[in-house]
Amino acid sequence: MYIPKNRILTNQFTNDNKLMVKSTQEYYRGYYYKQFNGKYFTGKTPNDPPNVELVPVQDTAITFKPDSLQSAIAYGDYPTIFDSLDTPGYDEGMVVDYARLQGINLDESVRLLLPNQYYPTPTIDDYELGQFTRYFCVKVNQPVYLELNLETYEKLVKKDNAYLWQPYIPFKIQWTIVGDETEVEQTNKNIVLLQERDNKRRGLSQFLKNNFLKFYL
Repeated sequence: MYIPKNRILTNQFTNDNKLMVKSTQEYYRGYYYKQFNGKYFTGKTPNDPPNVELVPVQDTAITFKPDSLQSAIAYGDYPTIFDSLDTPGYDEGMVVDYARLQGINLDESVRLLLPNQYYPTPTIDDYELGQFTRYFCVKVNQPVYLELNLETYEKLVKKDNAYLWQPYIPFKIQWTIVGDETEVEQTNKNIVLLQERDNKRRGLSQFLKNNFLKFYL
């Protein structure tokens, strides 16, 4: 199909994991072009095959209100705040089942906080140091992960009674962000694999979308 040149944005280049191959969900780095209908394809132009379709990577940098009533979350028949995440931190059934087994009251007077997805941003000091700490938790009964801020991580570690901490195992890793690109990627990959082994749960690599150069400078 012929498309006029003025309806194609050609000779574009990406190296920052903003696009991925639609069919494989793998990050794409290289030349691409964009059609007038908003679709992306590999290659400098349509005459530069293979022209594999690309899609923008969805950002999980979502800010939540962490003080929702547990009962409202458990029994609401509306979409939850985690529905837009690839890896949700909980579902309503988990909250209800756990509460039933543990004898937790889910009436309106109970106010338990749930850990929320957090998107970190390294500081200038972190880049000068070459690494920073990332905080996570994983469900005790399945390989479902959330990235946390320091405050929430510490609450789960201390088993703070204000939180529904029981369904989660908190942990942290040191994430390298400066150095030789190949070495940084391998270092972070090894850290993730070791953490999966220590947790006896796989899935952290997939949660991080195998992007071991995230935040790399």
